[in-house]
Amino acid sequence: MALGAGAVALGQGTGDAAASSGASRSSHTIMSGTYMETTVHEYDSGVAGPTTLVVGGIHGDERSGYEAAETISDWSVKSGRLVVLPRANVDAIARDVRPYDNDLNRDFPPTGGDCYSSLARGIWQTVEQVDPDWVFDLHSSRGIYKSGDGGVGQALFPTWTSPSRENGENAVAYLNDAFGLTGDMAYRMGNTLDADRDMLMHRVAGMLDRPGFICETTEKAPLEDQIQWHLATVEHVMGQYGQYRGEPTQSKTPSSAKYVARTATLDDYWKTFDFGEYYGNPVVVAPSVSYVGTDPAHPRLSNLTNRSVDVRVEEWNYLNDVHYQESAGVLAFEDDANLVGDDGGRIQAGRQHVGSAWEEVSFDDSFDSAPIVLASPMSDYSGIPVISRIRRITRDGFQILNQEEDASTAFEDQEMTGWVAIEPGTGSLGGRRYEAGRVTMDDAMRSIDFSRSYDDPVFLASPTTYNGWNTVTVRHSNLSSTGVDAFLQEEQSADWEQSHTAEKVSYVVFEG
Repeated sequence: MALGAGAVALGQGTGDAAASSGASRSSHTIMSGTYMETTVHEYDSGVAGPTTLVVGGIHGDERSGYEAAETISDWSVKSGRLVVLPRANVDAIARDVRPYDNDLNRDFPPTGGDCYSSLARGIWQTVEQVDPDWVFDLHSSRGIYKSGDGGVGQALFPTWTSPSRENGENAVAYLNDAFGLTGDMAYRMGNTLDADRDMLMHRVAGMLDRPGFICETTEKAPLEDQIQWHLATVEHVMGQYGQYRGEPTQSKTPSSAKYVARTATLDDYWKTFDFGEYYGNPVVVAPSVSYVGTDPAHPRLSNLTNRSVDVRVEEWNYLNDVHYQESAGVLAFEDDANLVGDDGGRIQAGRQHVGSAWEEVSFDDSFDSAPIVLASPMSDYSGIPVISRIRRITRDGFQILNQEEDASTAFEDQEMTGWVAIEPGTGSLGGRRYEAGRVTMDDAMRSIDFSRSYDDPVFLASPTTYNGWNTVTVRHSNLSSTGVDAFLQEEQSADWEQSHTAEKVSYVVFEG
């Protein structure tokens, strides 16, 4: 077993010093460069102790599992290691489906042999590398265990390895008492996972003989309650085997801020944009472009690595994809960046797979007021021109989709998409001044006056409402130290008119 093990080699990622001496926090991706790419998070206390693995999101329509796992990924522990794969099946999560036609949790033969899908093989490789002492697989069910409705909610299903059942019974008693759960809503112990089904936890039992659980909540309860029950389950069982939570992780400060804000010169050929240093899981946005060539176009990102991203001007499919040289502002942060500026302004960044349907994005911490948000596809898996659209920004999150040209319905995939959220107003980050604001914009060129003067300004902008459904990009000209001219440009694949209703547009300018 993995008691006392230090950090294992899990592939390329990023690490930060944690609060206690010798402790570290790191992350890495699996299935990198595919639409299944997802992140594994690890906290190593630097103190001998057990290794816990928590998995969420095996089924994409079971929100309580992956949302609870995301919360756990921010936990620290006083001993041992805590490893979390919060969004195991990002494609299914993005589409909010199980899915039933290709159930990931039927791809794990319990007693040997290769897993049946590439994603299952990637997940199992992670399990073997982590070498956990305990495993939690977080799920939810539409019904209640043994109620006759076919559901399995409100139950802990232990592996056959001792002391899974004993610790589970203790946790069930605690949950029912602490949350006042009675009747159908009371937690129960489920059947033993004895390596007779093609499921992740059956394989954990059959191949590794490790203790752990499938944890099921019922979707008849509010989502917030389900999440709290998952969190309480994991924490209570961890406490039984002597692994206790540490102090909450604090947000990063200006001294740890690492980012890129630079203007790229680009045309229709791919060019490499170098970050200048290593980023474990970079988030890059470049949503707007200058207005030299009049054909509708936008920046496109691809081939994202730890040190660079390829970028070019991408025209829409109905055009010839040959374009004049343009300029575009580019921002890059680490994934899950949660920064405090030199004067207290807050910035968060993240990334996830996004398709053609609206998806919810939640901030790690709520802003004091609705932030400005910029987003861009960072991959080109589909080979189809797309841009990101944003709407319904609140203090807590926003909605996002990727949009293709009006005349096409070919985009059925998902692209890895980055977003950056910045508290409105002026600020400074790592000694560089910036401002973030909102304006109203339509298809007519208008002026944006900056609140102060910027040397070599880096400008980015994106519509953040969806008043008009036509695909649209912010184009700009006459960028100076004190302002810029900009408008919304529709593409013309379905019709030749380019009038567009007024939208709220978020913009950011950084000192270059």
